[in-house]
Amino acid sequence: MDRMEQRLEGVLARLESAAGEPSAPSGADGEPASSDAVDPATDPTAPADPTASDRFWALNALKSQLPTPGGVVYAGAVDLPIGHVEYQWGRPTDPLLRADWADRAERVAALGHPLRLSLLQKLLEAECTVAQLVDELDLASTGVAYHHLHQLQGAGWVTSPARGSWAIPATRVVPLLAIITALEEA
Repeated sequence: MDRMEQRLEGVLARLESAAGEPSAPSGADGEPASSDAVDPATDPTAPADPTASDRFWALNALKSQLPTPGGVVYAGAVDLPIGHVEYQWGRPTDPLLRADWADRAERVAALGHPLRLSLLQKLLEAECTVAQLVDELDLASTGVAYHHLHQLQGAGWVTSPARGSWAIPATRVVPLLAIITALEEA
């Protein structure tokens, strides 16, 4: 397990230096990927292609680092109004499938309210006081804001670094953006 995690940690480091010949993407079974795959060059709604030579650069690097049954990695380097954040996290497949997913329900449920998502989106811009959040999001009261902020705080999505102010911890920025990305229609 430790060896797999060490190899997984090296994936993103290698991604930065991975510049090779374009390779044909393959599906999970090793066969060529479906011909109906989105081509970023012709589909304006497709995600940006970070390397012109290999649009599956991250997937290919992951597959080269992890043996079957593989694993999952998410990572990001983002510049936001709150600052620059870099983060990566990954796990081999087996521990993910054996984990008790119910243990993660509270963290996921906290994101299941539109107002909480609006609070998080605002906090990606800057640390805010409750009064600022009430004003900027046109909330009914500070009580409403505190209720939702406490739900997010209990799930680890926000902190109160100073009395009366709220922020998203740097370690939660990329996971939050990864979840929002995963919720896009493919």
